[in-house]
Parts: sequence; C-alpha cells; structure tokens
Amino acid sequence: ITDDVCELLSIKMIGLVETTQAALKISSCFGTSVNSTIIKTLMSASPLLQTFQEELDKVVDDGFMDTDDLGSTYKFVHDKVREAAYGLIPEGDRNRFHYDIGMLLYNTIDGESIDGILFIMVDQINHGTSYLSGKQRITMAELNHRAASKAVGNSNFAAAFFYSNAAMKLLPANHWESHYDLSRMIFLVLGNAARSYGRIAEATSALDEILKHGKLLKDKLDAYYLKIALLHTHQELKKSFDTCVEVLIQLGETIPATVDREVFVKRAENVLAKLNVMTENDMKTMKSPFHMSLLQFYNRGCFTSYFVQLPMMKWFACRMVEISLEHGFSKYSALGLMWFTMILAGDLIYDVHAGYRVGKIALKLLKRFDANDLLPNAYLIYYSYPAVHIEPIQSCAAMLKRGFEIALSTGDIQTALVNGVQYIQKSFLSGANLSVLKKECDYQMRLVETHFQSMAKMYVLAFQETISMLITREVLSNSTLLDQSKELEFSQAIIFHNVIQNFWLGRWERCLYYAKRSSAPSDIGQLKSIMIIFYGGLSCFQISRKGASKKSKLPKQAIALMKEKGEQSSWNYQSKIYLLEAEISSSLHENDRAIFFYNSAILAARSSKFIHEEGLACEFSALHCLKYGDKKEASILLEQARDCYTTWGSQMKVASVSRLLEECSG
Repeated sequence: ITDDVCELLSIKMIGLVETTQAALKISSCFGTSVNSTIIKTLMSASPLLQTFQEELDKVVDDGFMDTDDLGSTYKFVHDKVREAAYGLIPEGDRNRFHYDIGMLLYNTIDGESIDGILFIMVDQINHGTSYLSGKQRITMAELNHRAASKAVGNSNFAAAFFYSNAAMKLLPANHWESHYDLSRMIFLVLGNAARSYGRIAEATSALDEILKHGKLLKDKLDAYYLKIALLHTHQELKKSFDTCVEVLIQLGETIPATVDREVFVKRAENVLAKLNVMTENDMKTMKSPFHMSLLQFYNRGCFTSYFVQLPMMKWFACRMVEISLEHGFSKYSALGLMWFTMILAGDLIYDVHAGYRVGKIALKLLKRFDANDLLPNAYLIYYSYPAVHIEPIQSCAAMLKRGFEIALSTGDIQTALVNGVQYIQKSFLSGANLSVLKKECDYQMRLVETHFQSMAKMYVLAFQETISMLITREVLSNSTLLDQSKELEFSQAIIFHNVIQNFWLGRWERCLYYAKRSSAPSDIGQLKSIMIIFYGGLSCFQISRKGASKKSKLPKQAIALMKEKGEQSSWNYQSKIYLLEAEISSSLHENDRAIFFYNSAILAARSSKFIHEEGLACEFSALHCLKYGDKKEASILLEQARDCYTTWGSQMKVASVSRLLEECSG
C-alpha cells in the first residue's frame, strides 16, 4: 500500500461515525490485532465500550480489518491500515490514550485472570507512567516485576529486561529503605534478564546494587550466584573463582589453599566406597535450604575452577558429594555426582566404569527432582567425559547438542556454548558430514560474537579452521589461531588441531612433531589426547613407508592405548585397533596379516559409521597393495576411499585420492 493510498484510508476513516473511529483507535493501540479476551474485558469496563465488538464488525464490513470464523481475533488487513488508524489519535495524546486503555484493563480484570493479558496490559500502562501517583507507581512496579518474572519463565529475556527496567524506574528514591524486598526482587530479575540478554553493564550494576544494599547474607546469595556466573561468562575467571570461595567461606566452609594429592585420593576413594553400597532409595531428599545453597555455590565453583585451578574443581566435587551423603540429596547433588565422575575418569582414581555408573545415578536423580534446568550442565559433564568412553560417540554428540539447545532456550549462553563446542568435537571425531559441521560452527561463531564469549570463540574458530581445511585445503583468512598466543602454543586444544590438520594433509613429520608435545591421556581432557596419540602413531608408519627412519614410542603407545580403550567401547575403538595392527603388519612385511587387519578395519569403521576412518583404512590398504605391486586391488580400494571421503564432505581428500588413482592407472 502506497503513502497515497494510506492517506485515502485516513480520509475514509475520518468520515466514519465517532464510535467506529474509537474502535479503530483502540484496536490500533494493540498492534496488528486484538483478541477476544481484550475485547470482552473492555466491553465490561465501561458503558461507552459495550458496543465495541459491534463496531469492530462494522470495521470488518468496511474492509479495514478481518476476523476469523469464531470472531475471536480481529486483525488489520495491512500494517499501513493499522498506521492510518493509529494516526487518528493526535500524537500528543497517544501516551495518555494507551495509559487509559491499560488502566481500564487493570481496574476490570480480576486477579486470577490477569496473567492472560498481563503483558498487553502492562505495555499499555507503561506508555503513561508519568500519570501515575506515588502509590500507583509502587503497584505498577510490582506489576512490571510480575511481567518480567513471567517473561524469564518464557525465556524471553529481552522482554524481561524491558519490564524489570521499567519496574526499577518506578521505585522511589529511597526504595531500599521503604520497599526493601520489592527492590531486591526487581534488581535480581533485572540482573538475570540483562545477563541473558547480553546487557552486561546493566546486569553488573543491578547485581552490585543488591550486594551493596542487602541486609543479610541470605538476601545477597542469589545476586552473588549470578555475579559469579557473569564474571565467568566474560572471562574474569580468577575474580569469579575468588568471589565463589569468598561466599563459601562466609557460609562457614573451610576452603584449602592447595590440595594434597595423596590425602585427596584417600578422601575420594572413601566417598566412592560409600556410593558403591548405596541404592537410589538410600538417597534421601535434602531438606535444608542452607545446604542446598552450599551445593549451588560449590557447583558454580566447579565450573570456574576447571579453568583456573583444576585440583580445586576435584576438591569441590568431592565436597559436594560429602555434603549430600551427610545431609541428603537434591538436584544440585546430581551435579555434584556428575563432577565426581570427572575424578573417576581422570588420573587420580581412573575407574571409567564407576564414573559411568555414578553418572547414571545422577541422571536418575535429575529426573526424580524434575530438574530439566540442570540437564545442560549434566549432559555437558556426562557425555563429554565418562559416557564418551563407553557409549557410541555419535549418541554422546546428539546428547551434547540437546544440552546446547536446552541451555540456549533458557538463556544460559555459557553452558550452551560449551555444550556446543563439545558437540562439534564429538561429531567431528565420529566422521559427521563436514559441510553440516561447518554450518554449525558458523552458527555458533555468530553466538559467541553476539555474546562476547572470547574463550568459546577460540575453540569454535579452531574447528572452523580445521573443517575448512579438510573441505577445501584452504585455511580461514581471518584465523591466526595456531600461532596467535605463546601461552596457548602447546595447549592440548591447539596441539589437537595441529595434529588433525597435518595428519589429513599428509604432513606426517609435522603431525608427529605436535603429537610428541601432547600431555599424557590420563587427565580430564583425555579424549583429545587419545586421538592425538592415535594419529601420531599412524603418522610414524607413514614416515616409515616413505623410507624415513624415525624412532618413536608412539606406535606401541597408540596400539596399547587403543586396546585399553577398546575394552571399554569396541564401537569407538575397534576400527582404530585394526588399522594400527594393519600398519604394524605392513611395516613388518607380513602381507597376509596386514590385508586381514586392513579389511577388518574397513568393516569395523563401516559398522560404527565412522565414514572418515573407513576411507582412511581403504586408502592405507591401497598404499599397502601398491607396495606389493597390486595396482588393480589398490585402484578398487582407492575408489572406495574416494566414495567415503565424498560422503564425509572432504573435497581435499577426494582430490588427493583421485591423484593416486590416476597414478595407478597411468
């Protein structure tokens, strides 16, 4: 509709009778449509509006609005028509017009029905807050707070920020003295909404207000919790950790400055022994709000200390389980058990099956307490650590993606992004289609940039670069990840990507160079270490195949490690075991044995749906055949490898194998 037509519509509307014009004006204040609840409430609010619906029917007959068959919703036929109707209200009168509509709704609707039109009503009143008296301002502050809380429940953090900010502005200057509880509630919702909405300055200011004016520690705990999370989200990890420790000390806990390894191992083993004899029925429900608060802060401390003081993460996790064993179990006890599984999957005790079993108990506890809000945290720990060594890696990736989606829907951006990175890693290692993974990386990169997540950005960027290289051999033009920081030069994540990239590019010497700088696969980040040793071991054989002499312990270390892991999960590791056995046999010139293991590796990778490893086994088997002059069999295997790499989405590997095929036929 052009501006000329819009002007004609306005002229036509001005010619309508006053009651029909009033119906158009009122309807336009609600946006593009007005529903039956609003219509009925307004009709009962004033004798002047008893014919409101009849007037709307006339508007429909005149072609300005449509209605459904039941007459439950009236909608403007076009945005320009709505603009024309809204233009009937003089600009200087519009705020008052909205305000009067809102107050009509407020004074008419009963308390039980108010939630149905809460947002609409508050939106109208907020146009005219300058018309509110002193007592009315407090009432409307309470109403805005109610709307903000409801919006948080709906994961609409933009609306929650708007309503809680409006509520704050309606408070009197001395509100901390005159309306202490209301002030605390408003600023808490404002801090939470602003944090999830990405308004960091406003979130920090709101939470600091509570910490400054809170009378008792219990009044400040929720603000402390959000502040610790906020600091973590924006990479102030040391400050986040110190604040968490400070609160725990205020709550009466004794936090050690350092953790004695031997003493802690005995303590953790004692906790595990108690868990081993417990059934789910023995886990009585925690009744104490105080101990629930303790668990919340210990859980927050686990997240932060993982990055700044790993030994303290283990100490916090153990303490969470001890508190639960003594005082009963809550939903946060389930997270304590999850954190404890990381101790069991790490170097202190290393009992993956015990960790897997404890994790299953934790998941049952979360279900028992209907704690869907904590599922992203639980999935992150469980499917990244104990479960990934036992369950198919594809199913772990799927659950991590679910954790990402749940956390994102609730505004927990930090947990969402960590789940997201782990989902990408597990999907990548399972041979998921590279183009699909690249799109996932691009989506997560937009999220990390929107929410200023510098640490998560680094991990996502690493996968973007590695995946782009595998697809087209090109490195991202904006990426300087692999040499941007001396501090991170040999961190496990950087080494992992260097090993992966150099291996698939056929740069065996460089792959081995980085693999030798990996830490032992005995602590929490061990999946990356396991894969580094696997690819490093394979690189040694390729170096040897090319005639170079390179002594290394990696091949023996790799086969021993894969066999150990294969006992826990044949799905994830059997194809790797067979491929290493094949390479060993090939290097020893045991032709029949090598062919047997190459074929076994191909079948095992196909069975586990590791398309990239199936392609790799076909390719290495072809190289073995070429060593014995069997070009015909090598060509068949290379064609199979090319098909696998095509499905994987690696144009770079397809091109590489195609060149080998040309050499075979030449």
